[in-house]
Amino acid sequence: MKKILFALVALLPLLVSCSKQDDKGDNTFKEPRFVQVAGQLVPLNNINALTSLTKAEAEPAILQSIEFTESGLYVVGVQKGSKIEYTTGTYTANGNVYSLAGFGTVELSGTTGSRTATVKYLNGTEETFPCVFQTATDTNVAYRGWTIDKTRVTINGFHAPASADFKGCNFDDMKKFLNENGHKGDYLPSGSLTSVSITGANSIIFAYSDNSADVAVYSFSGTNINFSWQSGSRLLEIENGKGSIDYLDGKCILKLEAALKGSTTSGTVTFVLSSMD
Repeated sequence: MKKILFALVALLPLLVSCSKQDDKGDNTFKEPRFVQVAGQLVPLNNINALTSLTKAEAEPAILQSIEFTESGLYVVGVQKGSKIEYTTGTYTANGNVYSLAGFGTVELSGTTGSRTATVKYLNGTEETFPCVFQTATDTNVAYRGWTIDKTRVTINGFHAPASADFKGCNFDDMKKFLNENGHKGDYLPSGSLTSVSITGANSIIFAYSDNSADVAVYSFSGTNINFSWQSGSRLLEIENGKGSIDYLDGKCILKLEAALKGSTTSGTVTFVLSSMD
């Protein structure tokens, strides 16, 4: 218990200048807007996804999954060669019909365990196929979208340990910090990390400012979180491994282990998160 308290006390400087705290100053959160319709759709056979969410023209690809998060974010995964690419956007739901901004609509029919999905793309193409729709089997305050108030990056080795706090999570700021501490941060993507979603379908989704995403499968063990990337990651080469999740003054504190690309240097990335709902 002392170890946990010490870790949280060390994060107090990160919390001081964050956005307005929960009115009650506690760790209670409203139920997410779309918790009743959230879930992950996985096709039972190869489906040709005849649209690209990041380009105007259509690009053939194999649809791997469509996830609807508890806070209104959708994530589409398509197989392109040996890599799965994820694209994000917002959705609304009316019964079993999901309207995905920039993508089209998805309609589910059938009962649990025997579902059929009809996808209508914006280019007019329509496909119907059998699928599995996985939903949460339990409740957890973590199941929602989280916006990023602040990020703390700590690196060990090479030079003396170094730490820096950033407003939000802008990669240009991180590159400057790495360069000033003897590491090249050019491999980091442009833009920023905008949100983290933890879903009841066991996905943790890192959404970026260009509407792309990294997705990992996770499991909880108390306050610890274990995760495995579905198709690699970009943020400071955060490895498949362990992290922790705690709550303090109406904020979620997500701490992940990290490594620097091309280096044996290890470190941590700590996010101070606010609930989207």
